[in-house]
Amino acid sequence: MSKSMINNRFLEETVFAIADGYCVINLTKNYVPGVMYQVIDGRQYNLNEQLGLPEDSSLQSLVDAWALTIPKEGLSDFLKEFDRERLLKRFENGERHISFRYWTCTATFEPMLAEDHMALYRDAETGDVIAVNYVLDRTEHYRLEEKERALEKSNQEYIKLLEEEKKHTAIIEKLTQELRNELDWFSVSIPGVVKISNDDPTYSFKYVSEQFANMLGYNTPEELIEAGQGSILGLAHPEDITRGLADALNQYTRSDHYATIYRIRCKDGTYKYIEDRGQKVRKPDGTVEHWNLMLDKNDFMIKSIALESEKKANQSKSAFLSRMSHDMRTPLNGITGLLKINENHFDDIDLVKENHKKMQIAADYLLSLINEVLQMSKIEEGSIPLTQEVIDFTELTNEIIVIMEQRARDRGIQMQFRSNKQGPQYPFLYGSPVHLRQIFLNIYGNCIKYNRPGGTITTVSGYTEAVDGITTYECTITDTGIGMGKEFLEHIFEPFSQEKDDARSMYQGVGLGMAIVKGLIDKMGGSIEIKSEEGVGSSFIIRIPFKIASAPICVKEQKTEATIENLNLLLAEDNELNAEIAETLLSDEGAKITVVKNGLQAVKAFQENPCNYFDAILMDIMMPVMDGLTAAKTIRAAARADAKTIPIIAMTANAFQEDQEQCYKAGMNAHLAKPLNMEKVIRTIYEQCSYKLSGRCRIKKPNL
Repeated sequence: MSKSMINNRFLEETVFAIADGYCVINLTKNYVPGVMYQVIDGRQYNLNEQLGLPEDSSLQSLVDAWALTIPKEGLSDFLKEFDRERLLKRFENGERHISFRYWTCTATFEPMLAEDHMALYRDAETGDVIAVNYVLDRTEHYRLEEKERALEKSNQEYIKLLEEEKKHTAIIEKLTQELRNELDWFSVSIPGVVKISNDDPTYSFKYVSEQFANMLGYNTPEELIEAGQGSILGLAHPEDITRGLADALNQYTRSDHYATIYRIRCKDGTYKYIEDRGQKVRKPDGTVEHWNLMLDKNDFMIKSIALESEKKANQSKSAFLSRMSHDMRTPLNGITGLLKINENHFDDIDLVKENHKKMQIAADYLLSLINEVLQMSKIEEGSIPLTQEVIDFTELTNEIIVIMEQRARDRGIQMQFRSNKQGPQYPFLYGSPVHLRQIFLNIYGNCIKYNRPGGTITTVSGYTEAVDGITTYECTITDTGIGMGKEFLEHIFEPFSQEKDDARSMYQGVGLGMAIVKGLIDKMGGSIEIKSEEGVGSSFIIRIPFKIASAPICVKEQKTEATIENLNLLLAEDNELNAEIAETLLSDEGAKITVVKNGLQAVKAFQENPCNYFDAILMDIMMPVMDGLTAAKTIRAAARADAKTIPIIAMTANAFQEDQEQCYKAGMNAHLAKPLNMEKVIRTIYEQCSYKLSGRCRIKKPNL
């Protein structure tokens, strides 16, 4: 490269647009032809003037002057890198690109981590060895790296990424010996890619380097330009047009220089994070261009976002554990306190009965907390089973209304219901009634909980016209409660979200209700939208598609009083307290109970007694020696007449649908989840043993 090319205005404008510092050194003749300068916030500083050097100074004078800005601990490395004889020897040994970092000062005497890229080549005209130095200010980048290392010291993969990130920005494309044109030569010699945009509303492309196209997966710059419809706005992520690019434009209001990060669409449709360092360049004819250096920041940003998400997730989990601890300890404290009161006032029957009711309420609340957590876990795993039963929707909604109206009246809240009579009506639908009840009970529960005394809850519902036997049930539930802030609304469907943490005494819960509602509605193929204003109230808009069903054939059931009196029952339970409670309660109902401590003992008790000695077997699942499932299979495989017919009823804390299915596959007839509801226990035993009363010998098939 000749001196005339070095001083070429076009090259200088290119460097001014992108670099933070620049100089050219003739190593062979040991002089610096031209002026060194730095660019800080768009302003150009003449370093020769600041260092007291002539325009054509020697390399040694430049090094000696610049070395005054180098900290003592880094001075020896700096002098080694800029040793002229060593640089010439490295060139002769085939090195063409040298990059290194060192601490120095800016032209405004601020500390700066300089990233120096040196391209070595031999001038075709003179044969001199020329060094082109391109300098980037990596101070802020270094500070960011320090923050990242502090956040994740134990993450070796992340540390490796940071090291790769530092090396990445130090890479410079090999200089072409035959320069096609000055812009192409410069664009391939920097650690990134180049684009030039016109100063118009869309910042239309004027020049795109081949490296830029390749970085996004395009074969040619022309293909990239066409994909973006001639503008960077056509490639930027829609969200980032109002964020990252808007930030760049805001920086332009303060200076002609900016640096920002945003996402650009690749050829395969994915988005990649890039760092955009831009500079306004005012041409002699008065026109303005935007010169940009683009660096690939995708891996770096993905890791940073993942770290932040992990941090937020850990914070959410910690908050959840804290809330769960509070919500579980509160009723537990009440139960233990009431037990102590009953102990001290055992002779006060009325007080003991009243305290028993309170303890039951507290225990039910604890159970609901546990069930919510377990159900949320199943929703997240995608393993919630939805039944498709014929639902009398009017009956279902009436059941929900009866429950919620009483709660509302207790709070002085009025509930209003309006049906869209103008639309079609479909009284019978296919769906999962259990989960539909849960959805609406949860929403109505929130509307009551966060409402004001004397407030209202208004429900407007109806159906869309059926298409191919499918209608959409639309329901809007509006309350006059305290409302929700915009920030909380963005996270309301996230597990463990709760806005009123400062009012725990009034608003109880662990923040799973709306997450469960959203998960169930999504699984049904529906949608839920929430509109809310603080101090005014909230509206819940629910849309759920249903397959229309015909009216079911009604079969009247003759209700009989359930009794287990005189039944001989075998109870397999390894927990002594649970066994004692079950034995006492069942004995109180007139049954004869034989208790064993594991599945093996249950099998032996069955086999060692005469045929039809036991009327039913109550089997725990998790037991030592032999579990309940294995015991049930062993009994069913026994070579005796009652082995296939004796009812085996699971009584277990394993309460999920798959747990029930495992019990039925093992040969059990029914499944009862702990904690036990004695009315349900008695009813289940009665139904399974009813054949003894009618003289029929059968196994009642489970309701799957």
